[in-house]
Amino acid sequence: MNRFRKPWRTSTTLYILLFTMVVLPILTISATILQVYKRDLIQQTTDRTLQTLHAVKYSIEQEINNVVTFSAAVGMDTEVLETATLLHESSSSERQPYYNDLSKALGKYSSSMSGRVQSVNFFFKGGGVYSYLKDLAVDDAGIREMEWYKKTIIEQDHVHFIGKQVGVLYGSPDSTSIVTTIAPSYYQMLHDIDFIYFVFSRDHFEKMLWQNPISGSSALRILTSDGQVIASSYHLSPEGQGADASLLSRIASQREGNFVDTIDGQKMLVAFATVDIADWKVVYKIPYSELTANYRAIYELILFATFVVIVVFLLLSFYLVHNLTKPLHVLGVKMSRVMDGNLNAKIEASGSVETVTLGRTFNHMMDQIKLLIKQTEQQEKAKQKAEFAAMQSQINPHFLINTLNSIKLMAIISRVDNIRNMTQALIRLVSSSFNRGGSLTQLADEVENLKQYIFIMETRYGNKFEVKWEVDEAATSFYILKLLLQPILENAITHGLVSKETNGMITIQIRRLGEQLNIVISDDGVGIPDEQVEKLQAPDQDYTFSGMGILNVHHRIRLHYGLEYGLSIERLEPSGTKVEISLPVIRCQEE
Repeated sequence: MNRFRKPWRTSTTLYILLFTMVVLPILTISATILQVYKRDLIQQTTDRTLQTLHAVKYSIEQEINNVVTFSAAVGMDTEVLETATLLHESSSSERQPYYNDLSKALGKYSSSMSGRVQSVNFFFKGGGVYSYLKDLAVDDAGIREMEWYKKTIIEQDHVHFIGKQVGVLYGSPDSTSIVTTIAPSYYQMLHDIDFIYFVFSRDHFEKMLWQNPISGSSALRILTSDGQVIASSYHLSPEGQGADASLLSRIASQREGNFVDTIDGQKMLVAFATVDIADWKVVYKIPYSELTANYRAIYELILFATFVVIVVFLLLSFYLVHNLTKPLHVLGVKMSRVMDGNLNAKIEASGSVETVTLGRTFNHMMDQIKLLIKQTEQQEKAKQKAEFAAMQSQINPHFLINTLNSIKLMAIISRVDNIRNMTQALIRLVSSSFNRGGSLTQLADEVENLKQYIFIMETRYGNKFEVKWEVDEAATSFYILKLLLQPILENAITHGLVSKETNGMITIQIRRLGEQLNIVISDDGVGIPDEQVEKLQAPDQDYTFSGMGILNVHHRIRLHYGLEYGLSIERLEPSGTKVEISLPVIRCQEE
């Protein structure tokens, strides 16, 4: 542990950094390249596999469409239906012409199917079956008990793709066939056919899968939704054609996709697509070892190149570190002399460009430290002066309040109520103005201070004006700057109403508009000329009690809350002035 606590030599640190910052990244990059190559190789194979799947899927759909089209054509051909009906209704001696006519009518359809039609079976109402080409191994009653029978009868003139059926033809108990059915509508009593049962060979589906573009152990399969094999690649044994339950569960809920899984102890890339017409799955399984066969050669080449690069780099780095640490050692000896507290020490940098830059930076840092020390001393002196001025400024309010209390006591003794009440209002106003506790006050306290100020002005001017209050009580709990409204009210009285011959009216509106506090102070006094607005807002204006002009109030608001807040002055018609103040909603002083 002591070894790790002690400072390391620069050369040791650089060797560790070089290994960490260069050797490890090279190894990481090499491994990343291999992984990216491997991923791209698998992705390309997967893309080719999906293309093959889509091509096979398209061919399967075309073949199914051919089967369905053939079934529909036969099932809707009135000549076929009438001939089959006449064949069923005729006696044995009269059937031969109808046999020939029906075979001829069906032959023109089956010729286009290249021998894929194995059997066409007409089931008649009331019983009886006629089979064209091959006979069925299942009797009439057994066929009518199948699950699809009722649906076929209900949905007439619609081809039902039944799919895979095993052992339906006579003499072929283990053969697999593809079956469709159709129930012709009973049009104008022209036929007596209940439904037609078509049997097709599955050989054409297997031929589609023989064109496997990837050699080796890869294989294509066409599976039903319950895992039965419709067709598979030519080289697969019967035991390897099926699909296990776990594979079926993974592909059952998706239309298409691909994944890597271990099947029968072998890692496989599995890709699949859905044939929607028949609800079949085309499954493509490729051994993972065949996908990465070319990966081993690339892996060995990159590994060798990485080893050569690392060896060459380490040799160069040892040489560079040795040449770099020697001047750093000299620089460290000179810098240790500064640790004794000599801030005027300078370093004569030498060596490489980096060590020269380090020396100049150190010299500049020492100059900045001395400058910051000097600035800190000046700030401390300014702070002491400000604290002294603040303590000095507390003397004036205390002296003024004590003097007003003395005047109030004399008015009480002399029983002069007007002087006592006016002095009491002035004491409250002055006490609130110089009260400590920050620059904010509750709007309710500011309203109370305005009422005290109004009482003083009413006493002074002999009740020449009235005040109308429109205050939203929910807004009185918000906080605003101290002495924000008194200069506006003072301006309305002294400049708007005093020189008016009749009594005036001042309206004070306080309301909340969203997240803003809106305060409007308006009067019906003599008004203010437009050319006087700029003069009234001049910073050198002085008002009796607060010593602040309207412009000063505007500046206080913007400095404290931001440029989007402040006040505006508007001349009213026919006379009067309106001052509107916009403030943010502040619910507590901490905001």
